[in-house]
Amino acid sequence: MRKTLSGMALTSVLLAMLPGVATADMFKRHHDHVLGTSLDIVVNAPSEIDADKAEEAILKEIERLRGVFSTYDNSSEISRLNRSIDTTVSDDMVRVLERCEAYRMQTSNALSCRIGSLIDTWAVAERENKLPNRPAMRITAGEIRRASVEIDAGKGTVNRPDEVIFATDSLAKGYILDTAVEAAIAASPKVSGLLMNIGGDIRTWGAGPQDGQWAVAITRGSELGEGGSALEGRVQINEGAVATSGSGHRDRLVGGQPYSHVISPADGWPVFHALTATVYASDAITADALATALLVMDLKRGLNLVESLPGVEAEIVTEDERHHQTSGWGGLKPEGKATSEIEASWPTGYEFSIEFEIPDQDIADYERPYVAVWIADKDRNLVRILMLAGQQARWMEENYYWHRRFGRKAGSLVDAISGPTRRPGQYKLVWDGRTDDGHTVGPGEYILHLEAAREHGEHQHESVTFTLSADAFNHEIEPGNELGHVSVRFGSTD
Repeated sequence: MRKTLSGMALTSVLLAMLPGVATADMFKRHHDHVLGTSLDIVVNAPSEIDADKAEEAILKEIERLRGVFSTYDNSSEISRLNRSIDTTVSDDMVRVLERCEAYRMQTSNALSCRIGSLIDTWAVAERENKLPNRPAMRITAGEIRRASVEIDAGKGTVNRPDEVIFATDSLAKGYILDTAVEAAIAASPKVSGLLMNIGGDIRTWGAGPQDGQWAVAITRGSELGEGGSALEGRVQINEGAVATSGSGHRDRLVGGQPYSHVISPADGWPVFHALTATVYASDAITADALATALLVMDLKRGLNLVESLPGVEAEIVTEDERHHQTSGWGGLKPEGKATSEIEASWPTGYEFSIEFEIPDQDIADYERPYVAVWIADKDRNLVRILMLAGQQARWMEENYYWHRRFGRKAGSLVDAISGPTRRPGQYKLVWDGRTDDGHTVGPGEYILHLEAAREHGEHQHESVTFTLSADAFNHEIEPGNELGHVSVRFGSTD
């Protein structure tokens, strides 16, 4: 019998944490510019000194392994390996490359750490705004697949043929999460629980604040926007890891068209059939690897693979917005009403949507704005957060209306759904008529707020008072300092 664990736009995708009600022994730390993204840490410890020890060990271990796996650092171990044919490597490199090769076989080449040259070709294509030669990419991909890579764990050596350029991003972040958690536990033995979130990949250990569990929110741009508090996207886990991969801000733009940053090792071309793949596993390296592989694999074959792995669950969202889950995914959901039992208090077929633009401004050293979108009731009580884009410490300062009115009261929910800053472009958010706790709101008067602020730039706050009833409405807001045209619409989707 298959063993499951009970208790998943990116749009980037984007993945985040929901630690629940903060307690005196929950210490939260945030760091920017860690492995090219951000790091959030939650430590369950008896004192701040113990939390500090864990944090220090985590940062030290991440920096050590950055020097091993960073392809952006010419002096890193992987960069040196990619310049050599036969070389002695660290135990860390051996472990990751062995796992890479094992997953390559297990997924029938859907996941490969050999395709650095194909990734580099796409980087050049984006720079030169010219698509690669597809037949040539297919030939190169075949040569990479057939190449013989020899890894000798006993001697600590790797023989790398010329065709192979290692790129371990699909596993390295997960490996770093796993080893950093181990380092924190060793350095601070009084710690009883720990959560790490590096750019949306999450690893937990020990006791969390949700009756001993950890609550994790998975948000997608196609639902409520990165940073949206989608109730269906929450899972509660014990010790383990959650990773999401998919289309998002890392995608490449060539000839005015977006191309996924995830490419198929079979032909070197971007994959498009899945929007996101989210995986829960007992360790982060497994979750990280499979989240990438599932984007490449055929849907049925990918789900069957996960079903065969004890303690692993997954959800894949395909291009048609359908959610495909393994048999045990539902067991990770927090208890409460099923989605089908929660219906908005407005006519069938109606939708509440907000469309707005973040304009691209011709300004030197342009910084992307921090954006907050939320709904309050007529008494100014927070009803639903639809978007918080920007790292917590910074958007709390810049979006001062949000912070003054709601940010301090929202507590851990804010930490949970804060997402990366937005690129300029057009965005659409859809409210489902529920509160952040999943309760259906009734008819009456509500206020929609949109706030945007740019570091060293301008600030803009807009509010729209509306009445929920059977009557449809439209409201338009003219462009301002930081937001372009805003359209608020409530009515039939037909």
